[in-house]
Amino acid sequence: MQKQKIFSALVILMLSFSLGVRAQIPSFSPSSFTAQDQVTLTIDVTGTPMAGASEAYIWIWANPGGVGPTPNGLVNGQWNPSDPAAKMTSAGGNKWSFTFTGTTLFGLAPADLHDFGFLVKSKDGTKQTPDFKPFKFDPLVFTPTKLRIFPAKVDTNDVVMLNFDRNLGATVDEQRMTPVSATVTAFDETGTQVGNPLTVTITQNMGTTIWKGFFIPNVSFRPAAGHVLQKFHYKFNGTVLDAGGNPAQVSTDEAEIFFVSMK
Repeated sequence: MQKQKIFSALVILMLSFSLGVRAQIPSFSPSSFTAQDQVTLTIDVTGTPMAGASEAYIWIWANPGGVGPTPNGLVNGQWNPSDPAAKMTSAGGNKWSFTFTGTTLFGLAPADLHDFGFLVKSKDGTKQTPDFKPFKFDPLVFTPTKLRIFPAKVDTNDVVMLNFDRNLGATVDEQRMTPVSATVTAFDETGTQVGNPLTVTITQNMGTTIWKGFFIPNVSFRPAAGHVLQKFHYKFNGTVLDAGGNPAQVSTDEAEIFFVSMK
């Protein structure tokens, strides 16, 4: 009977230890997201070597499911020490969070991102959680629109591609116009215009009715000291022939884009 009690106690102890070292399943906000959406992951490291840590760093990589390229996140840096960009935010207790956009974090096109994995570590790498993986990106459902940008979510440091599809124009002028340029106007967080509007050179995608142009927000616009770029408006400009056969200047309506920031 004594041996049976000892055996039962050992089983309970082993089960307790097994459950104790298992961290919680991460949560995501929003709960579903594509590779172009900004998402915040939150993980409870209770029961792992990172429990009780005063700071935590993420180590994150793409496509652990075996489909597509498998680069580390651009914030990872070296294992020892972790890059400051990989530092996580305390969510209280043993919970830590990190915010990112897949295409920006991994430097890959949306079609190349299927899932990701991560772990939480100390800055010097002497402590870490188990791997958490894989977590899938939702597939992109492409809906053609008259005006759109690529990538769909942009930071001020990104190369932004502006697109105009003449076939999807909402007016006769937009459908008939010959585009010649795009105009970009930037604003800071107070809604104040930053500098002068930028005229962007555009080209036509061969064999299509789509025109495109490129710019880098923080190169083209410099907000006043103490302010940041928050959004930009853009439109495409061109010409149509009037009733007399003479060229007339026309423009599309404006689209408004807000910048997102990768933690």
